[in-house]
Amino acid sequence: MFDEVNISKAVDKIMKNYEELNTYYITKVARQIKIIGKLNPSSVNRIVLMTQWGSDIREITAKIAEVVGVSVKQVMSLYQKVLEDTFHDKRFAEALKHKELTPRDVSRLNQFTQAVGRQTAGELVNLANTTVAEQTYRDAVDKAVLAVSSGLSDYKQATRDVIRDLGNSGLQVQYPSGYHKRLDSAVQQNIIDGTRQLAQQTSDMMGQALGYDAVEIVAHAMSAPDHEPIQGRVFLLSEFEKLQSEQSFTDIDGNTYGPIRRAIGQWNCRHSTNSFSTQYSKRMWSDEQLQDMADKNGQGCRIDGKHYTMYGVSQLMRELETKARREKETAIAAQAAGDEELRKECQMRLNAISKKYNEVCAISGLRSQWSTRADVEGFRALKI
Repeated sequence: MFDEVNISKAVDKIMKNYEELNTYYITKVARQIKIIGKLNPSSVNRIVLMTQWGSDIREITAKIAEVVGVSVKQVMSLYQKVLEDTFHDKRFAEALKHKELTPRDVSRLNQFTQAVGRQTAGELVNLANTTVAEQTYRDAVDKAVLAVSSGLSDYKQATRDVIRDLGNSGLQVQYPSGYHKRLDSAVQQNIIDGTRQLAQQTSDMMGQALGYDAVEIVAHAMSAPDHEPIQGRVFLLSEFEKLQSEQSFTDIDGNTYGPIRRAIGQWNCRHSTNSFSTQYSKRMWSDEQLQDMADKNGQGCRIDGKHYTMYGVSQLMRELETKARREKETAIAAQAAGDEELRKECQMRLNAISKKYNEVCAISGLRSQWSTRADVEGFRALKI
């Protein structure tokens, strides 16, 4: 099946386009702020500047549309691979020797894949349409104009918060509730959710077509604590429904579990299920393997005097990677705005984050993913 590792790799490839788009946007705005800083109170003219930002907004809007168009094609290709992976999943091989999929079953799987693809494509287009690029551009320019027209002697200091906000926030989308979220984060979550939904549902549909009567919860190292006791276990469909609806439930080996509030596959859960036949299937993970995963996770390590499970360490690493990306994006904005002092500040903070990250990797023994997860298109490091 298309597991979490494969999903992450595929989505990361798609997200490169959005990372480049974000760099393109913050650079555009920051360069405009730099131009304003060269004016004096008598020459700064907001009306004239509006012509420039109108041109910039049109270019940014066109770039957003271009990236969305490319990503929609990539998503459809990804979803087709997920479907093909389901067709060839070895978990169905033995059952397929005794029962073939009907043309209707194959058609349903293809139609469902296309439907999920269209849904995700529509969501990506909607996110692009709700991007507040123009408003954030205008707000940044207005603050820069105010700083110049007020005759402030230190323009860079006056606009530094604007540059920081620009680097931290990037391109934003606005939801009907008024809530804002970074465009890249929103897109990434939509594609991941769509891919997980497709991988899960196509497996379920294959299982239904072949008469599978149970599911096996996928197991992975560094599991979240609430799902660790049940990962790798097999549940009859009726018992799995109880699990998902916060009732007590029992696996096929007779182990009983109390209600679990966070359903499998929801609330940022990385677990999924594979269709399982009590007639043809064998468990993927033994009790000994699952216990070994749990022991290593619980053993964890101590960082700065605090005990972390391996799951907790992985979360700490993701946090540090995110902080690093924000510092790099702010540095890009600072460079485009001509604020070398801010750029150096970003580099110093980035150096500290990198040092801490390397310490965490060394102590925990986890593999560094800095080169991929903390990478930002267009960033160039400074020697300090």
